Amino acid sequence: MVEPESEAGPRTSRLRRVLSWLPGVLLLAGLVAVASHFSEGRKFATLLEQARPVWILIAALLQAGTYVCAAAVWQRVLHKGRGRCTVRTLIPIAVARLFVDQVIPTAGFGGRLLVMQSLRRRGVHTRLAVAAILVDLLTLYAAFAVCVLASLAIVAVLRDLNRLVLSLAALFPLFALSIPAAVLWLSGGKRRELPRWVRWIPRAGDLLREVANAPRRLVRNRAVLLEDTILQLLIFVLDALTLDAMLRAVGYTAHPLEAFASFVFAQVAATVLLVPGGLGTFEASSVAMLALFRVPVEVALTATLLLRGFTYWLPMAPGFWLSRRELKGPRRERA
Repeated sequence: MVEPESEAGPRTSRLRRVLSWLPGVLLLAGLVAVASHFSEGRKFATLLEQARPVWILIAALLQAGTYVCAAAVWQRVLHKGRGRCTVRTLIPIAVARLFVDQVIPTAGFGGRLLVMQSLRRRGVHTRLAVAAILVDLLTLYAAFAVCVLASLAIVAVLRDLNRLVLSLAALFPLFALSIPAAVLWLSGGKRRELPRWVRWIPRAGDLLREVANAPRRLVRNRAVLLEDTILQLLIFVLDALTLDAMLRAVGYTAHPLEAFASFVFAQVAATVLLVPGGLGTFEASSVAMLALFRVPVEVALTATLLLRGFTYWLPMAPGFWLSRRELKGPRRERA
């Protein structure tokens, strides 16, 4: 269960949160400053002002699709476990989870704890809610691994595997292999001691302690895992298409595969470096990857900032309101 901060140390908690944001803010500020230098005056601002509305609308529709897919990932598990939630009723949870994951650096565990409580509010039994979260976690990293391998192939064919690409690809297995392996090990049906590395990821232990309670028939159901992996892959594709739409919005046409590889490696950087929401790290990696594909720096930064407007800043207000509603609402778990 996601609980509010204790009263014993609210100042310490706020200070830690501010410090966790600081590196990303400084990196983003430096990136904008550097891009402004290369863009010769007002070209960067001009690109923002002249963004084509039709591509902005397309981006909005693509992002709406990501929330539908995220909700569908949970719904497939719930349906298999005879839960009654529909995709439409789960979409607000997807928005709320995004807000929590962006604000608190927990590698996605904080948001999944919120999902568990939200599902219990909707009458889902705890064991079924945990199963939905674990399948979400397993299929996310499975899809992520597929996307990273595909992106490596794209970069190798279209450009060269430079140090940035190889470094990000080398760091990714720390999450792509260790977290799913720990989930499967802990879901063996016995109470086991958590690995020491879990302590380094905030809120991870709270969720993984519940793993043994999840029904194995759902967590390891091949049909459910395959369906949800496809849905997770679709989320990556929709996000990458959003980046491609933002490039087109500022008048630049890139190969869709270049946008896909740039987005995936930017997401890797945002994942392995525990800055809230990948602030700064995502933007810097996205610009660097697009520059690798010979996209002008000012165009790459403008498109990336427009993308982040949809994926990071725009969901903040509704995500904050929805997360507070989900955390404060009454619990209606079925027996």
